Amino acid sequence: MRSSFHSKSILELLIEVVLIGVGVFLGLLANQWHDDRQHRELADATLRYFHEEIVVNKQAIERVRPYHAALSREVGSFLQVEGPKTTQRFRSVVDFRGVEPVEFERTAWDLALATQSLSYLPPKLAYAISRVYTRQQAFQTLQNGFLQAVLAPTTFGAPDATGFATSMDMYLHDVNIQEPQLITLYDQLVPQIEAATPKQ
Repeated sequence: MRSSFHSKSILELLIEVVLIGVGVFLGLLANQWHDDRQHRELADATLRYFHEEIVVNKQAIERVRPYHAALSREVGSFLQVEGPKTTQRFRSVVDFRGVEPVEFERTAWDLALATQSLSYLPPKLAYAISRVYTRQQAFQTLQNGFLQAVLAPTTFGAPDATGFATSMDMYLHDVNIQEPQLITLYDQLVPQIEAATPKQ
């Protein structure tokens, strides 16, 4: 009688342990599923933000491309003309409406870093996005450096425009290389983002 009661207690204890173990396992599984779902939703939202921002940045470059190409040709022509290269002559030869730097959006990138959502994207895609934003940042640095070093309120106060025109010519040479390269990177990246983004 006592042995039977003892056996029953052990059996009940084993059942309780198994049930507790199953409960903990199911709880962990549910928690993991919830985390995975949150990560997927965050990754999907991040991809949509990147897509929107990259399209905006591409349009910003395309808007100034014709002006930068024409400005480069005109500055080059000014530097090749015979005679003194005066500021007045620069204004007559070059249709200068300012440098018109590209203003890149980077909110999606900053948000992805803050939420660590890049880690939820496929590694190859995350690398491609990072590469584009690194190139954008390098181009932004080039633009800012030129604006700070060359353009000032007294830039056109000097009678000789040779130094300014030479600096601008070198700057525009880089600009007219980097802008098309960025557009190519955007064109390569957008389909990758679209393929990875679930249809709504």
